[in-house]
Amino acid sequence: MNKMKAAMIGFLPKEQDPYELLESYAKLGYSAFEGADVLLREGDPAENLKRVNSFGMQPLAVGYNIWDPPAVADVIDRAKKTGVKRAACYAGCAGAYRFGMRNDPPSYDELMKECEQFDKAAEELGKEGIVLSFHNHDAEFLQKLNGVPVIYLMAANTQYLKFEVDCGWVTYADYDPINFMKGLGDRMTAVHIKDFVAGPPVERHEPDGRVTSMPRFTTPGTGALDLKGCLEAAQAAGMDYAIVEQDFQFNLTEAETLRAAYLNMKETGFVE
Repeated sequence: MNKMKAAMIGFLPKEQDPYELLESYAKLGYSAFEGADVLLREGDPAENLKRVNSFGMQPLAVGYNIWDPPAVADVIDRAKKTGVKRAACYAGCAGAYRFGMRNDPPSYDELMKECEQFDKAAEELGKEGIVLSFHNHDAEFLQKLNGVPVIYLMAANTQYLKFEVDCGWVTYADYDPINFMKGLGDRMTAVHIKDFVAGPPVERHEPDGRVTSMPRFTTPGTGALDLKGCLEAAQAAGMDYAIVEQDFQFNLTEAETLRAAYLNMKETGFVE
């Protein structure tokens, strides 16, 4: 079985040139990045794509926002311009409540309506060869409706929607990411490798004034995450990339975090 390649998401502060950063990350061992919309910020997307490809980087997915859903045609257009075959949604109604973007938890009926929205978009995108996947946080495991965690309701009430598993958030919710990945089967399309230090959460002050409770993130392989087990399960599920994500740094720079994460993943034997 082929080893996975290292990829990343985030690590691109807006005040710095994203292409210089991506080139530097390629030199650290990374060959892909999620967040292809960065190629659409300025200049010709085709030339921007050629530029990142020239130093060995491949974009993996454009974004999809369920709260302000773009027309399917817009997602298709962005995907074609950036050369990707996947769109990723990073939060739904459960996540909105978890992160203080709404005051009340979602109802069962509201979740069912959201599932319908997701599946309709996923079906339409699928006709163009584009996969729509949902990225979990802890909220979808911790929030339950009719006694069932939201994430399992989402899986049971959609047909075309796929899932992008964030192993760190699954672990933080006190669920087993390895079993979760196995349970998804072919509905899993990507894996995010994130780690945190066990202990009290930290407060994060958002630009819009919200204060959210977050794990104390740390470099993958240095915290509570079963890094080797998660990578082994992801490889067995057919994932091509292990995508490193760390929402914010404490003692290391972005480059230092990515370098350490890459070496820790490579040491497991599941990442080339």
